[in-house]
Amino acid sequence: MAFTVQATTEIEAAPEIVFDVLTNVAKWKDWSTWIHYEKGAVVLGAKPTFRLTPKGQAGYSFTPEIIVLDRPHHFAWVGRTGFKGVFDGEHHFRINLTEKGCQLENVETYSGLMSPLMKRLPMMKEAPQGFAAMNDEIRIRAEAVASGAT
Repeated sequence: MAFTVQATTEIEAAPEIVFDVLTNVAKWKDWSTWIHYEKGAVVLGAKPTFRLTPKGQAGYSFTPEIIVLDRPHHFAWVGRTGFKGVFDGEHHFRINLTEKGCQLENVETYSGLMSPLMKRLPMMKEAPQGFAAMNDEIRIRAEAVASGAT
């Protein structure tokens, strides 16, 4: 049984700027409190390493595969626990042009044999707030770049 977590945010910046903020993972340490880049390339098929650090939790490292890199509209990866079908997370950042800039959709669909159990974990119950907080950090960073403040 699959489940999805998502958050959508309006950003007053061009889609290209938001895409660059998302894919310049080495700079995430400058603005992100939720997820940090550890190593690896961000190219199609690559498996960079990130560290997720939810508030009040120890956090964990994961190494997803980049499955979409479509500038400036779509950046996505898939992460797996163990092997395919145990617990998989397919994470998409979709950027859509709007009158005032763009809309960022941050969505992850979890699936696999362990998904019913994983859905009950406190970390997963708090995930919607984490996605919204990450979107807000992306918005703040992108709008600062757009205004020339960084």
